[in-house]
Amino acid sequence: MRMPIAFKTLVAAAAATLALPVLAQDPTPAGPTLELEPCRIDAGPGFDTAKALCGSFARPENPEDPDGRSIELAVAVIPALNVEALPDPLVLLAGGPGQSAIDSYLQVGGAFGNIQRDRPILLVDQRGTGRSNKLDCPQPSDPTADMWSGDVEAIRTFTQNCIDALDADLRFYTTSVAIDDLDAVRAALGYGQLNLWGGSYGSRVALAYLRRYPESTRSVIIDGVVPGDELLGPALATDAQDSLDKLFSRCAESESCSAAFPNLSADFDGLRTTLADTPVTLTVAHPQTGAMREQTINDSMLAAVVRMSSYSPATRALLPLMINEAVQGRFGMLASQASLIETQFDGLLALGMHNSVVCSEDAPLYDEADIDREALANTYLGEVQIEGLNAMCDSWPRGPVDPDNGKAIVSDVPTLILSGQYDPVTPPENGDKAAKTLSVSRHIVAPGQGHIISATGCVPRLLGEFVNTLDPEALDATCVVRLGPTPFFVSTIGPTP
Repeated sequence: MRMPIAFKTLVAAAAATLALPVLAQDPTPAGPTLELEPCRIDAGPGFDTAKALCGSFARPENPEDPDGRSIELAVAVIPALNVEALPDPLVLLAGGPGQSAIDSYLQVGGAFGNIQRDRPILLVDQRGTGRSNKLDCPQPSDPTADMWSGDVEAIRTFTQNCIDALDADLRFYTTSVAIDDLDAVRAALGYGQLNLWGGSYGSRVALAYLRRYPESTRSVIIDGVVPGDELLGPALATDAQDSLDKLFSRCAESESCSAAFPNLSADFDGLRTTLADTPVTLTVAHPQTGAMREQTINDSMLAAVVRMSSYSPATRALLPLMINEAVQGRFGMLASQASLIETQFDGLLALGMHNSVVCSEDAPLYDEADIDREALANTYLGEVQIEGLNAMCDSWPRGPVDPDNGKAIVSDVPTLILSGQYDPVTPPENGDKAAKTLSVSRHIVAPGQGHIISATGCVPRLLGEFVNTLDPEALDATCVVRLGPTPFFVSTIGPTP
């Protein structure tokens, strides 16, 4: 049985061994060293591959027991294009929690082309992800173990089955442990300072590393920001609803969209009610294989498709048409989008690592967060996500976190903050919040854009300029201001000219 799509939304040969050239200020770092050999990194079908230098780095699973069980961290370095490379690499810190840094690079590597001219790109699959003892939960046998179903007992059963199946001490896969891993890799490769890029949850990792290792941090770029004092979970439903409300408002202000879909918000509410009472089952083609299979559309799947489609300007532009088609009883577009999202997210997140992070760092603070249950109830996602996380975290082992977990990060290290105007999960307000305690920072918001903007338009050029100059205020961001949303599709032919 395939895992339900909504659950997934929570939730890549050398002839000789070559040592990576020592590039740090101190050519004889204490502790272990790491030799890398030529390789080609691969994120699977549909993605490009890349030449790199690869290796694995042993780390104690329990930091307090260095002689106990160890795990291997997957490390890859994409060399700089210039022979005379600068000594401070860019480190990509992936999102999720639960994504692989190596796989993420192969999906968004174009964002870092300007930086790679002079600097290598350092990729470390965070413990519990990718090739670093990935914590994959077995697929649930019970389809009601869907995080969005509200079936707390089914979720608890699935969670316990996952705990029993994973070969790991789940306490030691938190952000606090991971940033020590990263610094150990830095030292082993002989680097003095790092430039950090963190996307989504990766922004939390970047800021946590900055707080603990300021002397090893040259610059920080955070895109789709999770500030140090922002919890993962409580605002998910309200942020998603706000993003959708902005889409409805923009459609109402658009002559072509409002003419085609004059009652879009009300139609969406009615569709949710209809699908909650009477789910629809139809046969659709698999987006990759073309094989026909049955797909059931209910209100939770509708919510998942709307939420995930809100991340990108292109899929966001399809939402009014997709909703209208379903209201008219034509569910093919909605079902196809659900199937496509399911395929794209299949295996993307290591759910066990996700749980180790959220259940240690976020869920214990939910009671202190003064969660507005009434506000959650008035969103299209509702309260089930918080209830599902609480059910998962009831039994998930909790691990070490920093004493100042849940507090803002204060720093004067140069920081560039990026947000998309319509981001449904890390809205621009998060970037504003982080900027208040980052004294040498600038927050750039891209009009009409969604979640993660580093690869959009002229932004890659700005990333390169920032890392070179360390002066966020000197960046000419007028090219970003000229960005805008993708025009609405008012028919299957496309947007109105």
